[in-house]
Amino acid sequence: MTDPITISHDHAVFRVIQAAWNDATDASHSQQKAANRWNTAQFPALYCCCSEAVARAVALNVLRLANVMVEDLQPEARPALAALSWSGEVVDVISAGGLEAAGFPPGYPDGVSKDDTRRAATRWHERGHEGVVCRSASVWRLERGRARWLGPHDQWSEVAIFTLRAANQPRQTGRRTDLRWLEFPVATQTEP
Repeated sequence: MTDPITISHDHAVFRVIQAAWNDATDASHSQQKAANRWNTAQFPALYCCCSEAVARAVALNVLRLANVMVEDLQPEARPALAALSWSGEVVDVISAGGLEAAGFPPGYPDGVSKDDTRRAATRWHERGHEGVVCRSASVWRLERGRARWLGPHDQWSEVAIFTLRAANQPRQTGRRTDLRWLEFPVATQTEP
């Protein structure tokens, strides 16, 4: 089994949360959901986005999958955006070399199940990795599978922080509950 490629992740991240959540850095919610992509009930992962554009894609994708309009939600259940400060060494699931070393096909996330990613995440967590940076499945869905993963990764990627392994714990630096962050179009780098 090949060792994964790791990269330094050192820019601000964003987390889509419910407006009523007090602590945007609490990863315990991830252990309560059986079908997460990058963790199991045995260890938490703090799911974050590398830009506001990706956070919009995640929120819009969740609403679309639930067949819910944001206006139909109670104010405390509406999506809010938390800005977090965090840096660490993460497994690369964004570059061609990183995907190959991780054992995923070049078209990831296409054709890769959550069972596959959970198995990989479990290995990486057990080996002490701080998290994983990956191509956003939400961006891929909203682009209808046409995302080309070009340009800086922050415009189309997410990071799952393994909080039990992270040398530095995430820290909230801001919060938006006004919903204006959802109004702008999702801008990703794609080929013409």
